Amino acid sequence: MKNFFVSIKTTVWTLFVLICLFFVGSYMMPSHREIFSTMNDDILLGWVARSSIHTLWYTAWFFFAAVGLLLLTINTLVCSIQAVWEKWSRPNILLRISPQIIHTGFLFILFAHLLGAVAGYRISGALPEGAAARLPEGQVLYLRSVHAVTDVRGFPTEWSADVMLFANNEQVAQGTLGPNQPLLYKGMGIYMKSFEFEPRPYAVLLIAKDPGAKWALVGGMLFILGSVTLLALKWKKA
Repeated sequence: MKNFFVSIKTTVWTLFVLICLFFVGSYMMPSHREIFSTMNDDILLGWVARSSIHTLWYTAWFFFAAVGLLLLTINTLVCSIQAVWEKWSRPNILLRISPQIIHTGFLFILFAHLLGAVAGYRISGALPEGAAARLPEGQVLYLRSVHAVTDVRGFPTEWSADVMLFANNEQVAQGTLGPNQPLLYKGMGIYMKSFEFEPRPYAVLLIAKDPGAKWALVGGMLFILGSVTLLALKWKKA
């Protein structure tokens, strides 16, 4: 079993199968938008429970891909541990473990996605001006006002929404939402997606929390650090 997980053949065949599954997914997703269109508006496990588990004929590729990613993760972890253990006392240790730093970054990114799928949330909906909504962690979001600036043809050129956030009956945050201008509070982001003024002013908001974001950042930094170090040392050695 150990030889299976440390074999380069396992890596190559797993990657080949994953590529084939992703090709299937690239056909299924645009062909069945009624199933996959909600993926971006929900966390992964929520989408699995509400959509994909009931349409296995079209989503089976996704579950096989998840198994493949799990196998690739175990393969990467075992290979990295063995490589570091064997190369630790050799010369040019930084050059020899740079690939393992890249692998570690990859593992952190996978862990970040898993953590976000399990412990995060993503909800969206329309909130009328002057109304409030209770959020998953007990906070209350209040929409004070919606603003828009239009051109001579009546098309909006600027828009924003003033919001306030309450916790335990106390205001904990406030801000103005706009394009690429969310309100952030303790790892939660409040985004303005769109707005309307008829029949009354309201904003369509997205509230998302991803506890894996910081781990994804760590993974990305490790991936870049390992890649740059490997290239620099290889260049110097050449």
